[in-house]
Amino acid sequence: MSSRAHPGKVAVLVLLAIGGMLGAAVAGITWWLRADLREQILHREGESLYAVALMQQAVEKDRAGGPGAATDPDHLVLTALQTSRLRGVLGARVFDRAGGLLDSMPTTLQLAPPGPPEWAELRALKPVVRFNPVGSLGGLYGMDADPRESAPLLNITVPLHGVGTTVIEGAAQYVIDGVPIEQEFRLLDRKLARQAGLVWLLATGAGVAGAGWMIQRLARAHAELRARTDDLVRANRELALAAKTSALGAITAHLMHGLRNPIAGLEAFLKEQRQNGPPAPRGEWNEATAAALRLKDMVNEVVNLMHDEHAGAAFELSGREVLEAVAARVAAFAAQRQLRVTLVTEGEGKLTNHQAGLITAILTNLTQNACEALPPGSGTVTLRMKSSAGGEMEFGVEDNGPGLPAEVKARPFEPRQSSKPGGAGIGLAICRQLAAHMDGKLLLTATGPAGTSFSLLLPKQNSPRQ
Repeated sequence: MSSRAHPGKVAVLVLLAIGGMLGAAVAGITWWLRADLREQILHREGESLYAVALMQQAVEKDRAGGPGAATDPDHLVLTALQTSRLRGVLGARVFDRAGGLLDSMPTTLQLAPPGPPEWAELRALKPVVRFNPVGSLGGLYGMDADPRESAPLLNITVPLHGVGTTVIEGAAQYVIDGVPIEQEFRLLDRKLARQAGLVWLLATGAGVAGAGWMIQRLARAHAELRARTDDLVRANRELALAAKTSALGAITAHLMHGLRNPIAGLEAFLKEQRQNGPPAPRGEWNEATAAALRLKDMVNEVVNLMHDEHAGAAFELSGREVLEAVAARVAAFAAQRQLRVTLVTEGEGKLTNHQAGLITAILTNLTQNACEALPPGSGTVTLRMKSSAGGEMEFGVEDNGPGLPAEVKARPFEPRQSSKPGGAGIGLAICRQLAAHMDGKLLLTATGPAGTSFSLLLPKQNSPRQ
């Protein structure tokens, strides 16, 4: 069964996403408009009360017979009192220019006085408006507050000053019945909700139509781009391979050339000592000779890989053949430890000889690690290979050992101090780098008392160039 989502499902998800995004955008804009319109309504109420207070200030000026008398504290209180006769005013307080309380109507009225930010606005001749949707009527008049006796309240503070002057002489603070404002807010919310729903339906309809057209065009463009992308990816791989291996290849070639003669001499020395040298504890000469042969095989493997890379040799191997090559390389070591190596394959899969060499090196290292982790005579190492119809391949190495140590399990592919005699602690790190060299992934898929398993995932394999 294909792992790709059905195009129809993808289209539905895209359309749902468009509808959701448009809904979120419309809701956000509506919420912003709601807040702005509410602010305008409150500002209107403040400006209206401010205008009435200025009119009363002018009336008091005429009655007092001059501008100086109109700014007298008694006349400021009288101005506030006359203004408080407006419908819906529940109480008022008057402050002088320094913020001192002059009078309160009624005297038990409990309101927070204007703070420094409010006075800054008042001195700029701007009324200050605050709306409380759940005000306490009992607490307003200094009585015990009853949660059931709550009502919306409007708190408006206006500057008091003479006509034609910008210097305030005081301020009047009014608390007003907020029910009319709350009703106006509710009416506004209903209108905005209807308008937002209509806008969303229209925008979603247009968006769905446009998205359907775009999806068809993108599907055709995707098919064309995919073919071009595959070609570019192959070209980039070849360029990256050339760039990465240019310097490293020269160093490795020099190193391998220098190692071959000493290893051959070591092999001859061990053979001579085993045949004609002094007696040694049983099996030691055989173990030393086997180690030298393994080292020789590793050097020859690297040399063969480099020859294949630079000579341009190209031929195919199946995944099964790769597993058989790995099993042959570890056969002597596994037999020495009385361990069993089994092969499980599903499909064939084709690899270039260069890819097969790298995969063999990775799997050999993993298999040897598994054999070293298992107690002698009591374990099995399983080599797996699976190829899909799309060309992807997966290799695995599994054992039934005790699992990796906690410090290795946390970061398995980081270089560390090896606990094995003669180990460098970089085997898994190198294996991951080799996997990345083929655009593959090396993963630790499981480890614990039931055993450890590694998986090597490779993308679609290409046939070798002719």
